[in-house]
Amino acid sequence: MNNDEWAEALYQARIHGEPKPVNPGAREQLNDLEAALANAYSVQKKMVALLASNADIIGFKGALTNKLAQQSLGIDRPVTGVLLSDMALSDNAAINLSGFGRAMLETEIGFCIGTEIRDSISSEALPGYIDHYLPMIEIADIGFAAPKAMTVLDLVAGDSAAAGFIKGQKATLRGESINAINVSFYHEDVLLHQGVAHEVMGDQFAAATWLINQIIAQGYVISPGQIIMTGAIGGVQVAAPGAYRADFGRFGEIQFSIAA
Repeated sequence: MNNDEWAEALYQARIHGEPKPVNPGAREQLNDLEAALANAYSVQKKMVALLASNADIIGFKGALTNKLAQQSLGIDRPVTGVLLSDMALSDNAAINLSGFGRAMLETEIGFCIGTEIRDSISSEALPGYIDHYLPMIEIADIGFAAPKAMTVLDLVAGDSAAAGFIKGQKATLRGESINAINVSFYHEDVLLHQGVAHEVMGDQFAAATWLINQIIAQGYVISPGQIIMTGAIGGVQVAAPGAYRADFGRFGEIQFSIAA
């Protein structure tokens, strides 16, 4: 399928709640990874533009931010996705799994942008563009119609599994404290994982800067109020029915539940 057909197929799957299609020709493109990724991002942008006719772009996310996740898909770098307003879920929300193909849960840090970003920036300059920081939960959807045939190009074209997220409360911590945040994630009061914020690419500010610069390179402008979500801290969990609690220590807490 060509790029327009690929984007349309992904869009139709999304709006009808169906598993995302795998492009049978994508694997052949992996011999030239740089060109293949550029093409997959082009498809992502087309698909997001279709979705954005009924929703606003309100942020961006990183995915595959740890080496094991990258190796599982034969890649040596993270990838990016776009967050839309209809993906936003409320703290204490009851989330229905029927709205997802294969939902995965991640504990993350969010950077709320305070100043418009049009050009690439340095990590040293990043704090000047941030209004505040906040704890977040991502509900990623890795549901593909043919999961064994799926490649990293399918993942990227399908918006890097962006599907849902929960924002915690605005944090009062200073920026230099962000990397030291400890996260504990519980399901029905059973510990699922623990992690420290600096696990994401070795530094939250390096991760956020990389993500911002990748987004700018794709032609987006990052506006005040938009969120940068840097990637999973401590692990990725398969979503199951029940009550969840993410404890970010002094950074705050997020609670939600999932129904089958």
